[in-house]
Amino acid sequence: MFGPLFASEYLLSKFAESVTVSRPITGEILYYSNKLTEANGTVSVTMGEIRGGVGNPIIGVIPSDGNASVEITDQTLSLAMRAYQTGGLHGYGAPTLVCADIVAAEGTLTIDPAVNGTPVAGQGFGEAFAYVQKIGAKATITGDGITYAIDANNALTGVTVTNGDTYKVWYWVNAAGTEFTTILADIDPSVVNVRLVYPVYSNVKEDGTGSRIGSLVVVYPFLKLNANAGVNGNNSSNVTTSVSGMAISYEDATVKAGCGSCSDTSGALVHYLYVACDGGADKIEGLVYVGGAVSLPKSSSKQLQFYLVVNGNLVKPDPAYMSYAMSTSITGTSVSSSGLLTSGTTAGDGEATGTYTNGTTSYACPVNVTVTNS
Repeated sequence: MFGPLFASEYLLSKFAESVTVSRPITGEILYYSNKLTEANGTVSVTMGEIRGGVGNPIIGVIPSDGNASVEITDQTLSLAMRAYQTGGLHGYGAPTLVCADIVAAEGTLTIDPAVNGTPVAGQGFGEAFAYVQKIGAKATITGDGITYAIDANNALTGVTVTNGDTYKVWYWVNAAGTEFTTILADIDPSVVNVRLVYPVYSNVKEDGTGSRIGSLVVVYPFLKLNANAGVNGNNSSNVTTSVSGMAISYEDATVKAGCGSCSDTSGALVHYLYVACDGGADKIEGLVYVGGAVSLPKSSSKQLQFYLVVNGNLVKPDPAYMSYAMSTSITGTSVSSSGLLTSGTTAGDGEATGTYTNGTTSYACPVNVTVTNS
């Protein structure tokens, strides 16, 4: 090999650990599973060729039609997810087929609503009816598939029975505990927030605690689901639940300091996060103050802003982990617990120190302070 060879710690990941589906903005959890067998995310873009000149070569490429999508297979059954996938209805309390053993009396069979509930029409049927099978007799479709209307007193009409014999009567009631999803003809899948977690391992870890070092978290803030709400069951595979869809671009409308640039005007599709098990403390290299020495006139104030150096990047620290002090004082000049530097009526030179402390991790950074007469 020509050139230097480098050895380093690798991040390795395999399998999907969990999926959480929530309402966008509010965060209310709609669905969760950690029994996934597939969680594949794809990102694509159309590379638009611009050609011109002799031979019509490519003189530029302008990307368009950016797309991020995900396909998840969950080995558990979820009716709720089928509702979100189609924009359908989901809830509890639906017509459910039940049965009761009833003794014939007065030449008919009468349903007792106290046993299973009041008879109602089943899904797709125009009225309440019942099927009848005689206990101890052979069941046939031609004989037992006949429907019998149920009158206002819950008695079957038109049935021929022997008083004193017991019959199994099948009918529908509104069962409060029956969960249902109704897929509407006008299918319009929901827009949800999807959070996927993948375990991350290292090729080098020698502390005796295994090789997992963190998690890959993939967040689709706004995902339009794909209406994949079918049922796939056969002799060799179980019924699964699908969570699939396409990311919708969103823009954070929060006003931020500065005027921005061409590179930060696009909306976001998907976020990838690597979250270390130890919080990433080993990646923090120190605390710095950007901008050099601080100079401010008498009787004024200035907010001190320190930054953590994390793997070569500047990151604003959590204010809860910061403390401040005037290590070399200037008469009348002080710094608050939030880092607000306030000068007094005396000019001079001093030093303020910001300190970041999180558990056993601690970094301090001094900054020169000059108070001027004007």
